[in-house]
Amino acid sequence: MLDYRYQTFLTLTEEMNYTATAKRLHITQPAVTQHIQYLQQELGVELIRYENRQLSLTAKGTQLKKDLYLLQREITKVQKQLASTVEHTTLTFGASLTIGEYMMPDLIESYLNQYPTHDISMVTDNTRHLIELLEHGKIDFALVEGEFNQSIFEFQKIAEEPFIAVCSEKCSLWKQDQSINDLFSTTILVREEGSGSRLIFETAIKNKGIHLDSFSKVMTIGSIGAIKKLVEKNLGITFVYQKAVEEELNNGTLKKIPLSDFSVVHPFYLIYLKRIQLKGMETIEKFLRLIERAE
Repeated sequence: MLDYRYQTFLTLTEEMNYTATAKRLHITQPAVTQHIQYLQQELGVELIRYENRQLSLTAKGTQLKKDLYLLQREITKVQKQLASTVEHTTLTFGASLTIGEYMMPDLIESYLNQYPTHDISMVTDNTRHLIELLEHGKIDFALVEGEFNQSIFEFQKIAEEPFIAVCSEKCSLWKQDQSINDLFSTTILVREEGSGSRLIFETAIKNKGIHLDSFSKVMTIGSIGAIKKLVEKNLGITFVYQKAVEEELNNGTLKKIPLSDFSVVHPFYLIYLKRIQLKGMETIEKFLRLIERAE
């Protein structure tokens, strides 16, 4: 267990309010203040600032928060290993929605065939939330398609995937070459903010001086499967990784829109925090070797 004063600090970073922190920890507000003051004196750094009636973390406070989350995770792992009567490995990771749904099933099958005694726990979410889970020590690594801070994370490219426009077979847009400007009169379906695929699309069109609002109607849908179904019903078009629509392209229910002025190929990455336990690194390397063999 972490020292109780560090637990108080972590709770305060989540609540950012002394009263709420005291209530959550079932202690008095002066006790919360004393815990924080003790840590700042012990460490010789300022962790929390109070300006304009608002609390904020200093740079050192933010760093301590991240380190404590990782330490807390390692302590939990040790406790579980000591309590267990058998030694086993748990692979805990995240995958963005496209990767998790269309790439991971085969990889998980191969991994379990090779390491049948290992446990697997996969969280599927958008890139932004997966990065938060990594920073909080909730997962060991993540497979993402969106942008991330390369100064914080180690990373390795695991694949490159074309990012294409698709429409229903009932739509005429796929029958001849188009300019992306020719699509402005159509409804476009996009993922929610924080999604890696949405960020990639918005960045790609921004480089051409185009904003999402250039399209006549924008529908935000948080599910790749729902987006595909709506496009199949000819209720709009979408931009998506080709891997996510391979089955629909093969059976003809979706069609690729040939665009003369839009060509995007984007990498998928495996990322993890630079400060990671050696044993955790060994598990990541096993997974990377598996991916390399699958390519």
